[in-house]
Amino acid sequence: MNQDNKVKRLLFKIAKGPFMGKVVGNAFQHCSWAIPVKKVYSSKEIIAFYHPRPSYENHIIISPKRAVKNLQQMALDSFSNYFVKTWEATKDICVMRPEYNDSFVIAANGGKRQEVQQVHFHMFTNHEIVNEYSVQEQVENVFYRDKDICVLEHPNPNWEVHFVIQPISSTQIAGSKEYKYTYLRSILHSIDLLNVEFNIVQRGYSLVYQYDKQKNNEYLVFHIVSGKKLK
Repeated sequence: MNQDNKVKRLLFKIAKGPFMGKVVGNAFQHCSWAIPVKKVYSSKEIIAFYHPRPSYENHIIISPKRAVKNLQQMALDSFSNYFVKTWEATKDICVMRPEYNDSFVIAANGGKRQEVQQVHFHMFTNHEIVNEYSVQEQVENVFYRDKDICVLEHPNPNWEVHFVIQPISSTQIAGSKEYKYTYLRSILHSIDLLNVEFNIVQRGYSLVYQYDKQKNNEYLVFHIVSGKKLK
């Protein structure tokens, strides 16, 4: 292992410290240029870089350039725009990096699953976390619904707690930028709703999006999973 990799792994280990989340977020905000990582993407609000200890192919980290502790905090009005900006960054990354064009996964961990206390998203290829779901499926077990969002039980779950989040209108998602932004912000609020019922923060959870060009799943369907993975 060369010296550069040793430094990256040491910094990654330090970042997992219980009080380091705000330090990491502030470092991204004020001196991202000095952080010894291989950057993939950078804007005013978002930074993306190769994971120092990758677990998957083409494994990168995407994070806001601001101290945001977790997904619940990101749901606040003062932070929710960073989730929208993260989504926009993934689209830009797909344009710049052909390895993500056909399929990819975006996942963020929360509660006990979150190791670094600065909200961040993993983006990678050639690995599925959740079972496929189609918005055309007839599903009766709706947990929550309003004018923008529907949260329902996955008809074929592969986690103890497995919910699907989908927009009320796939037509508006494709055509209305304002509706898409409202929907993305609503996804974060659904975490608190599920936590009240299923205690997902204490158990640990993941917010997951899977895209596969061949399956034409461009409807911005997200999954929230918690507990043990089922066989």
